[in-house]
Amino acid sequence: MALEIERRFLVRKDVRYLCRDGVRIVQGYLPSDGVSTVRVRIAEDRATLTIKSLKRGACRDEVEHPLTLDFARQLLRHGCEGRLIEKTRYRHCQDGLCWEIDVFHGENAGLVIAEVELDTPDQTVPLPDWIGAEVTTLRAYGNSALSRAPIRRWSAAAA
Repeated sequence: MALEIERRFLVRKDVRYLCRDGVRIVQGYLPSDGVSTVRVRIAEDRATLTIKSLKRGACRDEVEHPLTLDFARQLLRHGCEGRLIEKTRYRHCQDGLCWEIDVFHGENAGLVIAEVELDTPDQTVPLPDWIGAEVTTLRAYGNSALSRAPIRRWSAAAA
């Protein structure tokens, strides 16, 4: 099992100039025990099942297993109860780090999140000027939460 150390941030500026050769991703979450999340993802012609433990700050355990595309599509259609995330992921390297910039579509359109994987939890992260507020520990910005409560519903819930 691998340890994922990741920090996530809202993107506060237009970063389209950084976004080249994106990968379209569709993913959904299978029902789980609340202790872990079980994700099915199709990214172009590659499908995976990923199990992630609860976060401890920026860290959590993660295990990933390849799936056939047909089986992944069946899981998304029948196991994820229609709660899907659609996004395009772009990679941008800066200051020795590789940022993944996720531009969300569908019910989460307008949301752009940048994440960076780290070697250690206390690793220094030089923040580019397009980075906004950190959302690493805010559950509402996690993909599994966004599949259940997309941002398009947030303002309606607050009213």
